[in-house]
Amino acid sequence: MESQNSSAEIRQVAKATNGVASSDDFVFAAQQRSQPERVVLPKSGLKVLLRRPSPMWFLFRGLLPASLAVRLEGGRARLETVEDLRALAEWVVPLLGEVFVEPRLVLEPGPGEISPDLLDLEDASFVVRWAVGEVASESCDLAGFRRDGTPAASGTGSGDVALPAK
Repeated sequence: MESQNSSAEIRQVAKATNGVASSDDFVFAAQQRSQPERVVLPKSGLKVLLRRPSPMWFLFRGLLPASLAVRLEGGRARLETVEDLRALAEWVVPLLGEVFVEPRLVLEPGPGEISPDLLDLEDASFVVRWAVGEVASESCDLAGFRRDGTPAASGTGSGDVALPAK
């Protein structure tokens, strides 16, 4: 009976024979850098497995290009044209596909996969914000924490410190 080799053993054999890393070696290394995280989607309450994209993913695909006329005004996003909406979709759909580990998210789903249109808008927005590091996995928004300048207990805070003149 023929023994089955693990992917690690196969990689070692390939490196030993020609001394060059294979494409599988790069995929394996990339997966090791970013482990999937269990995340509860805030609107639906569904638990999913997500992986944050690498900085290279954003570099090669563009992190919301300046040509995309999405502007924040009073905390609300505004899409000015149909082209803006199309450009947003062309960026968000691949991002969601990259981030969702389980279930897989694809435009034409098969068994065990989902389509982006099954996501609630609030959940999709949360996943995008999670992917860029704006919110934590526990579905809590970090912005409120950063704004909260109250001391932990009475008398523990301090005012401005005056530096001595030179």
